Amino acid sequence: MQKALVLSVGGSSEPLIYSIKTYKPDFIYFLHSKDTREHVDITLKEFDYDSSQYLLKELKNPQSLEESFSKSREIISSLKKDYDVHVDFTGGTKPMVAGLVLAAIGEECKYSYVGSTKGREGRDKDGVGVVVSGFEEIISQKDPYDLYAVVEFNRGMDFFNKYQFTAAKSNFSAASEKLEDENLKELANLYVDLVELYDVWDKFNNLIADKKTLNRYLENQILKKINDSENIRNTLEDEAPGFLSQIEANIEFLKLKISRKGAINLKNVKYYLPDLLNNASRRIEEGKYDDAVARLYRATELIAQTGLAKEGFIELGRLKSWKIFYIDLNAVEQCDNEEVIDYVKSLNEYIYRESNTGIGIPLRKSFILLDKFNCDYATDYLNDSDFSKKLSNRNNSILAHGLNPISKEDAENLFESVLKYSIGVFPEIEKYMEMAKFPKFKE
Repeated sequence: MQKALVLSVGGSSEPLIYSIKTYKPDFIYFLHSKDTREHVDITLKEFDYDSSQYLLKELKNPQSLEESFSKSREIISSLKKDYDVHVDFTGGTKPMVAGLVLAAIGEECKYSYVGSTKGREGRDKDGVGVVVSGFEEIISQKDPYDLYAVVEFNRGMDFFNKYQFTAAKSNFSAASEKLEDENLKELANLYVDLVELYDVWDKFNNLIADKKTLNRYLENQILKKINDSENIRNTLEDEAPGFLSQIEANIEFLKLKISRKGAINLKNVKYYLPDLLNNASRRIEEGKYDDAVARLYRATELIAQTGLAKEGFIELGRLKSWKIFYIDLNAVEQCDNEEVIDYVKSLNEYIYRESNTGIGIPLRKSFILLDKFNCDYATDYLNDSDFSKKLSNRNNSILAHGLNPISKEDAENLFESVLKYSIGVFPEIEKYMEMAKFPKFKE
């Protein structure tokens, strides 16, 4: 690709000439003021560039950082498609130089200025003035945004905050590949691990690499790395106040939700409910209202299943082996509530026989069964016609049986209703929802 050189023009033509001779650009763009225009003409007389090989952009106010940035950005934008852009910020006022550098940051430009490494001999005013003719040197600079992968880190954190984990991982991986600083590379790699874990969690999985439970991986791999590195810990605390404390809360929640080797038992079933509600909340935050309502419908089922588990009516074998909820018929037979026994028998007389250990029952019938245990939330649910209407919106949605999209209002209203019934079966659920929230970087 051809080379373009962008030059900020100050009170001398000598550094411009030296830079052009050094880089031999195919195209030159001069950023100048009215007072420094003459140095452009002096410079061009030294070369054979025709009018198609250079352009000029004048600053009306060379003391304006805003104008310098705006016009520098226009220059770079017009060049970067067709040229490798090199920026020389030797000349000009401080606002002009600052504006040019700021405009070039993150645009994959190369930087330099004409200086001298000869100390006092190379500059006038006892070594602190301008470079003396004949002592010029090109001093290359690195784009700090590139050097520290600022764009990749910022994008990665922004995508993580928005639960776009694939994009977040891609940016943190790109940062790791670009970085030379070992501490920053270690931080980027940690963020990759962090993203992968929350991506797995967001997809309802309990296990991650090497079949480790999420809590063990989060505690022994990620949190340990953070605590073992003062640099990482300090950086993370600065980038995201509260991030570490939320990770610690996540670990404690996951220990309750995920038993050894990720198995499910009747005691930890209830912790899937706050996790599912949080997942629905994240989908609402993303604007994915149909996805949110699909989760909320499942949460409504899980409320009933959690209630039946508390009553000891869920068959443990199928729950552990297949992760499905069946009514334990042996528990029904041992129940001293005749109304419960009669109701279960009435559900399916054919299947209710000794050779079967359990049966599955639909949503509303689960609440009717719970109502026979005098569960207030089940009674309220059965009498709540408004909630039934909200659920019917789900049935008519494109992710269920119809073609209607769900609105934000419908999703939020259903969330509040499901939360109300969740509190009925699990009074402390809001505490655990807070523990299970995903951490966020500073926005």
